[in-house]
Amino acid sequence: MNRFDARFDARFDSLVVRAQRLLVCSIGLAMIALAGIALAGNARGAADTQSAGAFSNQVDLSPLDSVAVQTEGRLKSFSSFAQSQMAYVSGPRRINGQSPAFTYLDMLLRGEAYKDADVIFVKGTTVRAPIADVLVRVDPSLSQRMNSFMSTGLISPSLLSRPEVEPVLDALQSDLLRTAKAMDAVRAARTVMTPEFLLDRLRVVPAAAIDPNQRWSSMRDLMMLAADDPSAAKVAGINTDPIVGIDEGSQRAAAAAWKSLVEGWTNGDVAATNQALSQLASTLRAMNPSMYPDASRLQWESWYFANGNLVWIWLVYALSVILLLLGLVYRWRRATLMGLAVFGAAFLMQTAALALRWWISSRWPNSNMFEAVTTAVWFGGCVAVLLEVVFRGRAAAGMFALASGCASAIALMAAHFLPVQLNAQISNMMPVLHDVWLYIHTNVIIFSYCLIFMAAVSAVMYLVYRVCGGPAVFARVGGTGALEVVGASALRGEKLGEVLDGVTMLLMKLAFVLLWTGIVMGAIWADHSWGRPWGWDPKEVFALNTFVVFAVLVHVRYRVKDKGFWTAVLAVIGAAVMLFNWIVINFIITGLHSYA
Repeated sequence: MNRFDARFDARFDSLVVRAQRLLVCSIGLAMIALAGIALAGNARGAADTQSAGAFSNQVDLSPLDSVAVQTEGRLKSFSSFAQSQMAYVSGPRRINGQSPAFTYLDMLLRGEAYKDADVIFVKGTTVRAPIADVLVRVDPSLSQRMNSFMSTGLISPSLLSRPEVEPVLDALQSDLLRTAKAMDAVRAARTVMTPEFLLDRLRVVPAAAIDPNQRWSSMRDLMMLAADDPSAAKVAGINTDPIVGIDEGSQRAAAAAWKSLVEGWTNGDVAATNQALSQLASTLRAMNPSMYPDASRLQWESWYFANGNLVWIWLVYALSVILLLLGLVYRWRRATLMGLAVFGAAFLMQTAALALRWWISSRWPNSNMFEAVTTAVWFGGCVAVLLEVVFRGRAAAGMFALASGCASAIALMAAHFLPVQLNAQISNMMPVLHDVWLYIHTNVIIFSYCLIFMAAVSAVMYLVYRVCGGPAVFARVGGTGALEVVGASALRGEKLGEVLDGVTMLLMKLAFVLLWTGIVMGAIWADHSWGRPWGWDPKEVFALNTFVVFAVLVHVRYRVKDKGFWTAVLAVIGAAVMLFNWIVINFIITGLHSYA
């Protein structure tokens, strides 16, 4: 009998290992393919930059990294400001491979060059198709150009201004449910890219007063100080008086530098342009040093956005996931240790990215979708590190890092590949969010959401184990107990199922407590802010739905015989409800929580 059991265990283990090998290979190939796409995109961007022209390649915009621009209630570096403004025009695309800072100045100083250039981003094929159809019908020679438009979403202002297109745009604008939002973005792009708008928004001249809320002036307000004929400008009704409260000599020096910049840029004179940029940057900073932010903060902000908000860390997390899966499937301890080391490195890099964004924005990063998603998975990483330390040397070693690595890789991949939906721009926190209860509520909720996703990862692994023929086992002594009593050397057969179920239960219990706490805190804040603790807002309803799923899970586990299977199924369903709440409710259904 013992010999038969041994043969059965050996065959079962062989079947499980084969299935797990297939799973690891599939995940590994998927990660490598996605990494290839990301690297190809970077290489394509570099190639585009080389082909953008000698002038754009030789102009040195680095002096502007220390120039501040007042916008949206805060002071941004010029580079990050230009990126946020160009996002309104070209969305996630770059024009000719140029940096957003170069494109901003080029549109401002050579606006005519962009009238027939494909620079306006139109989101979604539902909107692009009718525009392309009418243009090709009217002018068949545009066929190839419209194929590119359907692929990239970029179209020129001149094509959108054609009389044949106007009725199509009006019809799209009238469809409030499907296309009106996209058309609002197109209308905004056509406004933002005008030189008049870009010049007015270039508020780089610091206010004279110490009050940080006082409005800064734009280059429009002082550029006429360098006019060749000030009297003619006054006759035309253009103000040529210096700004009160700021040294007039500095204002005239800045105006002269701006005039030199305009002349050098429009003439394609690289040397004159670079000299004017350097002079303009130093002059603006010297106007009112007490009002100017620290140069290092502005330069770090420019570096942060120039390096893609550091979301490329998903590649490091993906590598840790592959190594940890290899360690789990092949019981290869060295792979597990390497996976934990890579995970630790990725977590440290993500911590540095989070701290840098915190320092740049002067607030904890959780006020928009990009920050909520990236901060949530950082919370999950903190839990994974803590639990890996607690359960080191036990059967669960590497599983918490694996779950957290999957969550972090997917979240940062989303931020990398969906920059329109997860806009990384930094803005001030909405006034309604300045409440201690809401601040805690938001962080606790997103913390619980990450743990829910991590529990779903281990639940999926358990379901794969069962599909591959694993017996109906579960953590009989509770999640934590199962992880303590099962030694690392015993992680095979039934013990593997017990540990996977134990990991799911432990993460689910932590998420359950945090989710309930977050909902209660949200009700306290809502009563304080809106005068009622509950209003059946869509996001409130689906947060409650997620809690109900896990409440059902807790009770079902005590009633059903196949506890491990139903725990895993309900954990996956709970994660699906949570993701619906975060994705569909935020981007499709409008409610009081739409800002989150």
